[in-house]
Amino acid sequence: MRTIAKLAVLATVLLTNPVAADTPNPFDYRSVPKEGDQITMRLAHSLNMEWSSQTVALKRFAELVAIYTDNRIRPVIFPGSQLGSEKEMLQQARQGVIQVTIPATNNMAQVAPSLNVLLLPYLTQSTEESNYLLDHITPVLQPRVIEEAGVRIIGWENTGWRHFFYNAPEPIETPADLAPLKMRVPPNAIMLGTYKSWNASPAPIAWNELYSALQQGVVEGGDSPVSDIIGMKFDEVIGRISRLHYTILTHPIVVSERWFQDLAPDLQKAVLRAGRETTKYVRWWQPLDEARWWKLAEEAGVEITDIKNETPWAEKARAAWPHYYPLIGKDGEDLTKKALDILESYKASNQ
Repeated sequence: MRTIAKLAVLATVLLTNPVAADTPNPFDYRSVPKEGDQITMRLAHSLNMEWSSQTVALKRFAELVAIYTDNRIRPVIFPGSQLGSEKEMLQQARQGVIQVTIPATNNMAQVAPSLNVLLLPYLTQSTEESNYLLDHITPVLQPRVIEEAGVRIIGWENTGWRHFFYNAPEPIETPADLAPLKMRVPPNAIMLGTYKSWNASPAPIAWNELYSALQQGVVEGGDSPVSDIIGMKFDEVIGRISRLHYTILTHPIVVSERWFQDLAPDLQKAVLRAGRETTKYVRWWQPLDEARWWKLAEEAGVEITDIKNETPWAEKARAAWPHYYPLIGKDGEDLTKKALDILESYKASNQ
């Protein structure tokens, strides 16, 4: 009876004290005691933002791996580029020095060129299309990526569409509005080429140098999902965002192929399961989080413009596709056709 009474009191406290109920669990997978035969799984990524979809993805993946392997694999996460740039972390993953990383697709394409097919501007028209394409083209890309980069894609994260953020007297609505502005673009040939197709002036400035470049007027803006724009406090040095849908920022969750092949079959299955479930989880989580960032952008006083007619942007950008096929590979045009066929099957199934 005393036990029942105590439980009743505890329930009352939790129901009437939302702070206590919402307090994060102070003991998670990292608190499990170490065991002598555990396999260490080092996960490394580039962001310092605690609640970004990339960090959420890796934390979810790490916890699921620990659960599904009964703690036989022990995850350790290294955020904030502690172990190097995304390209350097990919090289470490190839060598098996680290086991998991989550680079931007445009950065990974530097070492796995076949992923450039996913960067073709205006390839997809919606987040749902993009997710469908990733699910169905990954089995095609997988052997190529393993050969090119020495890593295996076991899941995907989607940060959101890349929107223009900038300083200008008037909003960007047409390619002519963009042309006078110098914009930071990631050092990816297709993304740089896309800006040139709009007669714009792209500048491949490193991400960690962008805030000061905006502050000093070296560039007028760039493009990125809203979570990055506001999360990196760019709203302090820019005043406008124009929303468009020319490309979506994705991050493959990749594991070292060398490490993966050394795992026992049951551990391999657990890692693959964790990757699939993390992908589903982040696809649920990301749009909810993105809505929060848009609200924060409005509260910060950023002027937001929706580009209502994207046809001129799409026509100019898609006209340059043939120039990009060699960047994808010798069969770049065929791989592009494969991607388009997958998207046609999506559209047919959703009519």
